[in-house]
Amino acid sequence: MTASGEAAKSTGGGALWLTVLLAALWFSTLNQLRVEWSVNAQYAYGWTVPFLALYLFGERWKTRPPTASVRSWKMLALVAAALGLLLLPLRVMQEGAPDWRLVSWAMAGVSLALSLCVIYGAGGRPWLRHFVWPICFLLVAVPWPVPFEQAVIQRLMRAVATICVDALGWFGIPATQHGNVIEVSTGVVGVEEACSGVRSLQTTLMAALFLGELFRFGMARRLTLLASGLVLAFVCNAGRALFLVWLCVSQGTDAIAKWHDTVGLTVLIVSLGGLAVLTAALRARGARADAEPLNPSLHRPRHISKNLLIGCALWLLAVEGASELWYRAHESRTPRAEPWSVALPAHEAGFRELTFPESTRAILRYNEAQSATWADAGGRQWSLVFLRWFPGRASAQLARSHGPEICLPASGAVLRSDLGLRRWQISQTDLVTHAYIFGIRDREMYVFYCLWEDQPPDDAPQSTRVRMTTASRLEAVWKGRRNLGQQVLEVAVAGPRDADEAEAEVVRLLGGVIHRKEKFP
Repeated sequence: MTASGEAAKSTGGGALWLTVLLAALWFSTLNQLRVEWSVNAQYAYGWTVPFLALYLFGERWKTRPPTASVRSWKMLALVAAALGLLLLPLRVMQEGAPDWRLVSWAMAGVSLALSLCVIYGAGGRPWLRHFVWPICFLLVAVPWPVPFEQAVIQRLMRAVATICVDALGWFGIPATQHGNVIEVSTGVVGVEEACSGVRSLQTTLMAALFLGELFRFGMARRLTLLASGLVLAFVCNAGRALFLVWLCVSQGTDAIAKWHDTVGLTVLIVSLGGLAVLTAALRARGARADAEPLNPSLHRPRHISKNLLIGCALWLLAVEGASELWYRAHESRTPRAEPWSVALPAHEAGFRELTFPESTRAILRYNEAQSATWADAGGRQWSLVFLRWFPGRASAQLARSHGPEICLPASGAVLRSDLGLRRWQISQTDLVTHAYIFGIRDREMYVFYCLWEDQPPDDAPQSTRVRMTTASRLEAVWKGRRNLGQQVLEVAVAGPRDADEAEAEVVRLLGGVIHRKEKFP
């Protein structure tokens, strides 16, 4: 074999081991995120991100610069070792709280930093600058922090609703905005999360970052592509909502269900198509120069010790094994929670049991559900919703993905006051509920929301609304709690004079509808 052939073989082997090591570093992080990609439609694009990042890395590999020396191997080893040690506590926390996005970002940050350490060790600072973009691209698959995400969603929904009402006024169609709901002569149309543009916004964000890296745009053109894509996605979704409201006016509310998905798909195609056109225009303004041919002796990665590779693989396996062992050891001696269920008050006047639309069932993916409305003798209007998720990997994300402060504004309600937590003892069950006052047109509605987890009976209070703090999450990890069943109870009443009367009436109601169950599935 010639010298050049052996050099090429060495380069190919180095690339293989380098790719294997980086893939191993990211596998645990991305494997945990797949739950969010599965249960949350706005992050479904995450399934494509690892493959796109791998393709971008391959394209960068073809034009890699010559390797350079590493200034301090000792410092690099210390930094990598410290980051590697962080994987263990982060992985244990992520297993116990898979919906804790702060930990997901911490895991992704450590994986990113370790990946950059590997790249730096393989080729020095030139390689670090060259490969940083495709590795950072993996971060677009990590869900946004919940406060930021909800703030964006709520503002987008209200902005879209406002634009639709103003546009309808220009055409002489009377419309009134109630929060995220638009009222017209034929009914009401809710601007939900899908119509707010956040899904198209995130998909367009991912596509813009991918195209900017694929064609090696400079920073100015990348920012231009990104900003233009986001504006285009918002405009298209505002047009989508306006079209659906016009359908409601001209053909009635039934037409919305018929056209909703079709219009949504059209908006996504138009957004991505417009992004492609803009990308082509930006490419024409600054074509990328052809890459110079590589010299294998100068561009091959520095040799990676097999012992180092084996050591990294064993440590990653040890992290996964230790995490699993921690939870299994606690689960084997953890008592089951004392279950309870809800019996709807079918004897009440005007009682009407409700069924959830197919779209709602597809989003929430619950295992059991009950819902009803009625009026009592005092003229108060009631509604009750009870949902149950069996123990499983995605139960916490599904149960916590929606609450009154998220869902009710989409139906036209306006949050007027957050009354905080209420602790009740009902049917020998400790319930912790979150109380709110919402305004719907000229009426006040009192809402009491309980998100209950199948934690052991000696843990109190039994409400994930209370446990969703840093301290309480860490306590759950310390006690080895994971994959617990979840259930939601939401009671809303309109008509009481004040919050105290509303609370007293809700406690009285729950005393008659909450019952013990022998066991959960």
